Amino acid sequence: MLPDIINRTLLPLKRLLLQLLLLCGLYFISRCLFTIVNSSYFEGLTFPAFTELCVHALRFDISAILAVNALYILLLLLPVRYTRTGDHATRYLFVISNSIALLFELSDWAYFPYNFKRSTADVLNMVSRKGDFWLLLPGFLTEYWYVPVSAVLFIGTLVYFNRKICRATPLAAINNNTQKKWSRVLWQTLLLLVAAGLTITGIRGGVQYVPINLRNALQVTESRFTPIVLNTPFSIINTLQNRQLEPLVFFPEEQLRSYINPVKNFSGQPFRDKNVVIIILESFSKEFTRLGTGQSYTPFLDSLMDHSLVCTQAYANALRSSEGIPAIISGIPALMDEGIITSIYATNRINALPGLLREKGYTSGFFHGGTNGTMSFDVYTAGAGFDHYFGRKEYNNEKDYDGNWGIWDEPFLQYTANRINTLPQPFLASVLTLSSHPPYKIPAQYQDLPAGGLPVYQAVAYTDMALRRFFQTAEKMPWFRNTLFVITADHCSPLSGQEYYQHHMGRYAIPIVYFSPDDTTLRGNFDGITQQIDILPSVLDYTGYEKPFYALGNTIFREAMQRYAINYNNNGYQWLGNGFLLKTDETIPTGLYAFPADTICHHNLLPEAKQVAAQNVTPYFQALLQEYHSALIHNKMFAD
Repeated sequence: MLPDIINRTLLPLKRLLLQLLLLCGLYFISRCLFTIVNSSYFEGLTFPAFTELCVHALRFDISAILAVNALYILLLLLPVRYTRTGDHATRYLFVISNSIALLFELSDWAYFPYNFKRSTADVLNMVSRKGDFWLLLPGFLTEYWYVPVSAVLFIGTLVYFNRKICRATPLAAINNNTQKKWSRVLWQTLLLLVAAGLTITGIRGGVQYVPINLRNALQVTESRFTPIVLNTPFSIINTLQNRQLEPLVFFPEEQLRSYINPVKNFSGQPFRDKNVVIIILESFSKEFTRLGTGQSYTPFLDSLMDHSLVCTQAYANALRSSEGIPAIISGIPALMDEGIITSIYATNRINALPGLLREKGYTSGFFHGGTNGTMSFDVYTAGAGFDHYFGRKEYNNEKDYDGNWGIWDEPFLQYTANRINTLPQPFLASVLTLSSHPPYKIPAQYQDLPAGGLPVYQAVAYTDMALRRFFQTAEKMPWFRNTLFVITADHCSPLSGQEYYQHHMGRYAIPIVYFSPDDTTLRGNFDGITQQIDILPSVLDYTGYEKPFYALGNTIFREAMQRYAINYNNNGYQWLGNGFLLKTDETIPTGLYAFPADTICHHNLLPEAKQVAAQNVTPYFQALLQEYHSALIHNKMFAD
């Protein structure tokens, strides 16, 4: 009698174990396909090494699977009488919850090349934005057709095998045995308690003191392979739990200021109320211009460089537009798992160009042809101090809608030039283009533009043509000659035809150009290292802004204590300066490379040059990171 009771009582557990095994198999298959689809980003990965990564990945898969199915496990194992309705309800819960998790997992096959990491909790903000994600979804489904096809196959497999599992484990059999009710409830209660303990342990990743998180992937592989070890549901769930920065203390305050002093004051020169126009080109890698080593697709921008101050070693501080814009306008590098716009620090008081220049009588406007609300730019720009926001709604002509992101670059840049002409001088205007973003569509009449081997090339050529026509219109305006133009990119393109631009600092290499028609001193090259967060102090220095302000970057117009660039991805940092590139896992140095001699990072000097790193590189990186964390945590990114 007792074995029969135990056998029938264990039916829910048998069902659960088979379902968990099914999910582990689906996650394994997804991991294999994710690696194949993005194989160009995992160079040097051998089959034995991949197999070892899959073994380590099982811990993260189990954690995510159990977290997604925690409610299902509870309902399945509750010591209650099973009914047909209840059985069907739990089946639907299992399929629906895991289908959603798999959709996020599969979406990273296509999304990974844009941020080089597993998606984190900020992807939920993107999905929830009404004017953004759902509008662009049809275009992405068409371009990355293999993702929806795979989703149908994966979910179909889940439904098919789950049905077979449920038929093999009929829970109604528990109600049909002859055991007493109290006996059945007792055994089911014991089963629930044991299962609850194992579930919690599995979600935590073991019995260790601290639950596993994204950083634990760095314990089993180097940072560039951690996306293989992790899965997207785990990454999203983990970043939902704790999204606050932790305080870092490498130096006492007085020593910290010997490495970094973020409060700048450029007094001593008269203020000149020049207009400022910041043109931010979507996904414009340095590679696409004459500054790269291959064919250029930007003939106009190249010609403008002949009359400009050109930064030859310029780098982005971000991989996404929602992070690149704050880096340019507010001088805040993207050194967190989510952008400042959607983080808990979004309401911090922060210096920004429009707010600072407003004190000098400037009017400001931000232009973006995307649907209003895209990437929360309207919210960010309002907080940054822009007086006006001009988007697709204000443009108000759907004939020029590209069907994906917003208004084509050529007509919107014409609108921008004419709308700027209505702003009282002095003004600050910033425009972000959009046509050189996937799916890289351009108007039919411009299909004869040079295409090259990658779809991004023709889109870049189209935006460059639109930029030419913008300047042809702007040069007829009364404000044109008294204007400083800053031309840069929000981030690099995920597509690249050259090895350097696929990895390390090359992944962040962008153009930064300063041009003013009536200023012949803005000519030639600036060969020092610079980055997006240097634009804010450089603009303020150039205009003669005399009040103190907060900036982690440095002006290119003065001798700086430190010329550096920093970026962050997959819990690792890159810090470039003093002739070296430092790479870290979290804050722990893992690589030191001569730069620019070893741009591909073949020879790690750290084992033989620890003293050099400790004196000339690591302290500057640590000081910057300490200041960044402290200023955000304590809301100190401003100067009174």
